[in-house]
Amino acid sequence: MRRNTLKLWLLGSAALCLGMSAYAADALKIIVPFAAGGPADQIARIITPALSTALGKPVVVDNRGGAGGTVGVSAAVKSVPDGQTIVLTTSSLVLSAGTTANLPYNPRKDLEPVYLLGEVQTMLAVRPSLGVNNLAELVAKAKANKLNYGSTGVGGTMHVGAELFSKVADAPMVHIPYRGAAPALVDLMSGTLDVVNADVPVLKAYIKDGRVKGLVIFDTKRSPHLPDVPTAAEAGMPLLQMTNWYGVLVPAGVPADVRQKLAQALAQVVAQPEVAAKLAEAGFSHPRDSAGFKARLDADFDRWIPWLKEAKIQTD
Repeated sequence: MRRNTLKLWLLGSAALCLGMSAYAADALKIIVPFAAGGPADQIARIITPALSTALGKPVVVDNRGGAGGTVGVSAAVKSVPDGQTIVLTTSSLVLSAGTTANLPYNPRKDLEPVYLLGEVQTMLAVRPSLGVNNLAELVAKAKANKLNYGSTGVGGTMHVGAELFSKVADAPMVHIPYRGAAPALVDLMSGTLDVVNADVPVLKAYIKDGRVKGLVIFDTKRSPHLPDVPTAAEAGMPLLQMTNWYGVLVPAGVPADVRQKLAQALAQVVAQPEVAAKLAEAGFSHPRDSAGFKARLDADFDRWIPWLKEAKIQTD
């Protein structure tokens, strides 16, 4: 009796293990090339439940942070091109291509765009104690006193956005890299840092409660979340243009029909009222299909790669 019971238990355990293996094998993996809790990770967590329903399979998030996103993107590039592994990344994909000499992949050849979930506006902000009320006053102070700014590292959107201002204004500033946006904002609010450039959703709560002062939106239109902050053109520097996109890509070689199925599922997801509301609250706008995403990528590569080389912004 005990032997039969043991056999049944072993058979049941084996079946359970096989079932779990099949479940794991069938799961779609979203690689997020940034740390858990960051903006890209939060967006992945917003879309994951609805994407699982749309595809009829489990979807898991795999955070692979490091080297400004290149570690996770490299893992995605090296994955089997069967559509079971996708990567959710940001404009850092383009910027890293212009700042990293020995990138372990070619983002224009080794990845295929699937769907652009949306883009968010970026903006320049300062500590209130700096004593500036607009962009012109910041330029004057930066030229008179060498200011500093914080970022998440060389080649990231925070770094490049601040350098864009520095170059356009002809006002050199000292770059202080951090491990993430959060510690940089802590130092901005404490008075250690003077300036940051970051996504509007990252800054809006601090601006609204007065702990950070927003100066200019790097876009042609004002933010609906911060309607009192002027655009770059309104502030007298129309060349300050930079939005940060969040999109899904797959390794090159994934069959076209599989990419199309993924794109259709993602389009359904972002159209769902609950998901759309969360993305709108996060400042997202202008989702695009595969063709639209490719056009955005091409335009970004053509704009930023030459600019980054001319600005001599390189990782060590």
